[in-house]
Amino acid sequence: MSNHSANGAASKLPRTRKIAFGIGGFAENFFHNALNIMATPFLNIGFGVSPALVSLAMTIPRFWDAITDPVMGAISDNFRSRFGRRRPFVFVGGLLTSFCFAALWWIPSGLGQTGTFWAFLIGLMLYYTAFTVFVVPYLALGFEMTPDYNERTRVMSYRSLFATVAGFAMNWLYWLTQRDIFDGIVEGMRCVGIGCGLVLACATMVPALFVKEVHVPKPEELPAHDKGLGLLASLKGTLSTKPFLLVIAACVSVIIGVLSIMQVGMYLNIFYVASGDQKLASTIQGIAGTCYQVTALLTVPVVAWLGVRLGKRRALMGILSLGIIGSLSSWFTFDPARPYLQIASLFFSAPAITGLWILAPAMIADVCDYDDLRSGVRREGMFGAAYGWFTKVGGALALLISGFLLVRTGFDVKLEAAQAPATIMAMRALNALVPAIFFSAAITAIWKYPITEQMADEIRRRLEGQNPSGAA
Repeated sequence: MSNHSANGAASKLPRTRKIAFGIGGFAENFFHNALNIMATPFLNIGFGVSPALVSLAMTIPRFWDAITDPVMGAISDNFRSRFGRRRPFVFVGGLLTSFCFAALWWIPSGLGQTGTFWAFLIGLMLYYTAFTVFVVPYLALGFEMTPDYNERTRVMSYRSLFATVAGFAMNWLYWLTQRDIFDGIVEGMRCVGIGCGLVLACATMVPALFVKEVHVPKPEELPAHDKGLGLLASLKGTLSTKPFLLVIAACVSVIIGVLSIMQVGMYLNIFYVASGDQKLASTIQGIAGTCYQVTALLTVPVVAWLGVRLGKRRALMGILSLGIIGSLSSWFTFDPARPYLQIASLFFSAPAITGLWILAPAMIADVCDYDDLRSGVRREGMFGAAYGWFTKVGGALALLISGFLLVRTGFDVKLEAAQAPATIMAMRALNALVPAIFFSAAITAIWKYPITEQMADEIRRRLEGQNPSGAA
């Protein structure tokens, strides 16, 4: 338990420490989403692998995550060293994941569709295992940095700020692979991947080296109830915490709603808006993505302010409503006559997604206190593991759905810009309606979330009353 009161001055963190933690968010976001952006064009256009097979390859490792994520959460919660219980894993996991990201794009040519699928899948299994070693302790590190209700929102704002910077880079990956110095998307992504790996390795080192962990007592100092952080008991306790499940439901809903139409949106741009001109499509994607990230960047301080003024729950419900508007408006803004009009939809979607990634983790930090009061156990690592696993599963399911949705519309990459009118109509409808439906589901989940600022402060007072000595 914390040694500071919920609103005490000692709960405030130095800005440099929040920045150091936030820089890790650059790597986290890149590791999470760069593959979602590049896997399909890399394998489909570069190697001729079916979008459905690509989606399947992206989904299978999530079943492995069901084992590795909670195991890593339990290991991190119980680990003790002079460097802390989180930072050693952040350091090692960050380096391994960066290396795997760079290596993933070097699949040999000539393996055929099946061989390429298996080679990519094996690479993904190694990549996501390394990512688990990094991201679970990294998230736990953020959850426990401060006990203050509003300071937690600010901590996650820095994480979101640097994640947005990663978004700038990711949205230009496809454009970079299309430069004339590369002989196609395969060679382009191989070279770009090496550069990205080097940058990501540096980003993961910053929180590992410069974020101070809270005091962690030695095992003999722990009261008896805190020694019950075994894997199964901890996982059961985490998954029986209703406020946590409501936050997860909102996150997964938004992930599925946005990512399940990612392939649809990409191919609409290439073969409908840009009439098959890949260089034009990559430029549109780069500019639109940059505008999205600029909007998200400007949104970060606004979301932090709203979270403090309105409370996390009310602020998040309002912000998610903008996502519905952005989604529905895409029916009108994906227009071949005005290819950049689609940027207008992003001015609504970007704040909605940014608000979720700031406020949802801050809510989970409050849930850790709620769970501690209920169970007498601190298990930020397991909450981080469950949060990471569910968001990764949501992303994988979305990509699986995306590939099959694209096939069901009748889309055929060999037809390029000569897709049937019914296919284009179906793709436009999915692009507009699917995210709106899932944003609505997320709002419903957050509406039921019970922890207010007053409730969180009362929980902190009761926890500190149980632990007047100030042990963490």
